[in-house]
Amino acid sequence: MRRRLTNGNSVIKINSDAISAILAPIYGELPKTQAAGEHNLTYGEIEWPTLKLMLEHAEKQTISGRFYDLGCGRGRAVLYMALSGAFDFSVGIEVLPERLSLAQQALQKLRLSIPLAGVKLFEASFLNPSFKYKDAKMVFLSNMCFDDKTQDALFTKLNVEMPKGSLVFCSKLPNVPIPAFEKVSVERVPMTWTPTSEIHVLRHL
Repeated sequence: MRRRLTNGNSVIKINSDAISAILAPIYGELPKTQAAGEHNLTYGEIEWPTLKLMLEHAEKQTISGRFYDLGCGRGRAVLYMALSGAFDFSVGIEVLPERLSLAQQALQKLRLSIPLAGVKLFEASFLNPSFKYKDAKMVFLSNMCFDDKTQDALFTKLNVEMPKGSLVFCSKLPNVPIPAFEKVSVERVPMTWTPTSEIHVLRHL
């Protein structure tokens, strides 16, 4: 996958393997985030090979649209997908302000060397009614630690709003099967907490 970035009259091309090489130093220097405050949420991050696998799925899609990371943390997936060129926009939604601040810092550092557009970062709940996922091409949620109420509400919202042909990558399936989501595959992929985390790929019918 190549990303075309216009910089004046020139065009910068970035292949998918180079994206992680660009972002890794930025995230290596970025402060770590801690679970703290009233939310005290468990935190881990997606690894670069897993993002590459997700991108390969995106390349096979025929629909256009946005990438959403629901609970984006420091924004690693958001910036990777923004650089890939596979999406109209790359959107991160994060409820904890300290984590979103780190995502914004990473974006600012990236823009010092690459004229990247098409990124939106929001400090909010991904269940906020103002978010409509009707323009989603792919949604990523690391939902292993979601409580049942949040899990059920989110999948109900995605089922109603996501367009046909869009993909969901999730760590855990809905509590109650939703016929409108077809299971494409189950992958064993690296995450920061384990090298063999299970991720489910669902397609909205």
